Amino acid sequence: MGISGFIKGFSILNKAKPRKILHPYNNYIQSRNFSHFQNFNSDNSVLPVLIVGAGPVGLTLSILLTKLGVECAILEKNKVFSNHPQAHFINNRSMEIFRKLDGLAEEIERSQPPVDLWRKFIYCTSLTGPIIGSVDHMQPQDFEKVVSPVSVAHFSQYKLNRLLLKKLQELNFCVFKPESPKSHENGPLRRRELLMGHEFVSFSANDHCVTATASHTVEGKYIERDICCRILVGTDGAGSIVRKLAGIELRGEKDLQKLISIHFFSRDLGKYLLSERPGMLFFIFNTEAIGVLVAHDLKEGEFIMQVPFYPPQQDVKDFSKEICRDLILKLAGRELSDINMIEVKPWVMHAEVAEKFVSCNGRIVLAGDAAHRFPPAGGFGMNTGIQDVHNLAWKIASSMRGIAPSSIVHTYEMERKPIAVFNTALSVKNFKAAISVPAALGLDPSVAHSVHQAITDGIGSILPSGVQKAMLDGIFMIGRAQVSEALLNEKNPIGHSRLERVRRIFEEGKSLQLQFPAEDLGFRYLTGALVPDSDSKEDVPKPPTGRRRDYIPSADPGSRLPHMDVRILSNLPYEATISTLDLLSGDKVEFLLIVAPHDKSYQLAHAAFKVTEEFKVSTKVCVLWPADKSEALSSEKALAPWKNYIDVMEVKKSSNLPSWWSICKMTDKGAILVRPDGHIAWRAKSNVNDDPVSEMRRVFSAILGVK
Repeated sequence: MGISGFIKGFSILNKAKPRKILHPYNNYIQSRNFSHFQNFNSDNSVLPVLIVGAGPVGLTLSILLTKLGVECAILEKNKVFSNHPQAHFINNRSMEIFRKLDGLAEEIERSQPPVDLWRKFIYCTSLTGPIIGSVDHMQPQDFEKVVSPVSVAHFSQYKLNRLLLKKLQELNFCVFKPESPKSHENGPLRRRELLMGHEFVSFSANDHCVTATASHTVEGKYIERDICCRILVGTDGAGSIVRKLAGIELRGEKDLQKLISIHFFSRDLGKYLLSERPGMLFFIFNTEAIGVLVAHDLKEGEFIMQVPFYPPQQDVKDFSKEICRDLILKLAGRELSDINMIEVKPWVMHAEVAEKFVSCNGRIVLAGDAAHRFPPAGGFGMNTGIQDVHNLAWKIASSMRGIAPSSIVHTYEMERKPIAVFNTALSVKNFKAAISVPAALGLDPSVAHSVHQAITDGIGSILPSGVQKAMLDGIFMIGRAQVSEALLNEKNPIGHSRLERVRRIFEEGKSLQLQFPAEDLGFRYLTGALVPDSDSKEDVPKPPTGRRRDYIPSADPGSRLPHMDVRILSNLPYEATISTLDLLSGDKVEFLLIVAPHDKSYQLAHAAFKVTEEFKVSTKVCVLWPADKSEALSSEKALAPWKNYIDVMEVKKSSNLPSWWSICKMTDKGAILVRPDGHIAWRAKSNVNDDPVSEMRRVFSAILGVK
């Protein structure tokens, strides 16, 4: 795909001394006499967008912005990219976004392990011992691609980062390391640069720009550099410096659990699991150790072993590579000849959301883990972050291009913060489901937490640290005896009762879940850059259950556009079949109006073309013909002289499947307006307004925040 309209610069700056200012957002509509983000291509000394943090969220944002014609650059404090696998589950919606990034989703699908190697969670006493139970998280409909043109994926974060970086370099991004000559410069930062080893240390802001200060070290010499930008986006992770310097607090639960993460390779273990019990997660409980094995790649033998961590009685130094190797062997239940220890690191599980996602009058924005920290249960962390920046990118582009006022950036917080709050609650619910199995086996983590608290803060706190550690180890050893072979068996009444309880947890779907289709594809924005139905009542999302719920397609404003296969009608020698999601451009800020071939709908299309020309925003019209039409179909005469339209026909695999308008719970006399991020901005359910021009003016004014 071509990249439309690169932006070359910015407006003349107000040269007043920068100052840090915090403005609360008032939900107002501005006139088209836009302020500081318009006409920004006259001053090359000011970078349009500076992104702090080159994880998957920051890299995805940089690709999206670049494809939309907004120049940006990235600061990354690490000198090299981490090879720690970290996040590894990519949900449906994120894969749909990656389909728009020049074939990224297809590359992930080709590179990931076969689904049969990771579809299960397995609970066992060791990797070679008895299986307590297993859960298959893939259902037949997950492979049918009825609700989405792409499936979920299992792909380690560092591998995803490599592919994202490759995409950036294809867009002419340059990567500079601290020792490179370019990193010594203290002038304006050029566009399309990723500066490694550059740490964000401070910022100041005025009405026109943000001045960010970054530091790096070259041959032992500390160097600071000032970078002036229009918008600064913090994608710098859970410990975000951007968030802290902006004075934005987190709200929620801290320190849900502390863990040690052990990254290692063992082809021997991978080969065994491939042949005997392939899976993604292995929950292991025995008298010597407790842990969770994450199988990132069975063929390569790449794993993460996570074990509970209880500081201050335990220290990271207590987990030497030799001790970790012994832990792995205890949990594996067999000798492994080729354990290659890569890295041992602690991490803390939180469930928190930033009180604000947007600060300094829209000039400081948080996304990803900088804005929200979830338990990993369900894999919502990275995925929510990717969907954050998908929402944000077109809004930044609209403000930079003068399509919308700068206030449109505030609708990012209005839309994404409720999703983050909901996903936090869902992740906590799923985390509690994760501990239900060990609790049923007599290994309740809340009891372990209480014991630890009593030793740390209670009567045990007066004892020497060595005694505290010995007490903790002794109590945990007694606790692990609950899963001894003598106790945990069908002949023992206590063991039988506990195993029966675990079976019920699995049968009722109350254990840790991997997929949440209803929340993955069905999340909906209720307020923001959209026009609610005039007859709609205030919807309140159903509280998360922690169990899998199927996605039900919806065309309600704020919802993701439903997927359906359609065939392009044209004079080409072949008729291409695509998804309705493919009708949206990824290379420009463009709205999509979907109508049926009726006179009133064509009148609405004419009105949309006329109004969006006034608003200086692109709109494409899709005329969707029913599957039962057989004659030559074209909207050329009906839409003349306008050219930006496409005729498509429904593709139904069987005659009894619902039509497009039935899926959307609408009549074909209605219309759907879709935003550049694939979410529905407005619809007319069953008829089009008699004054379509006025209606389109009202709609686009509301969406863009323009009078």
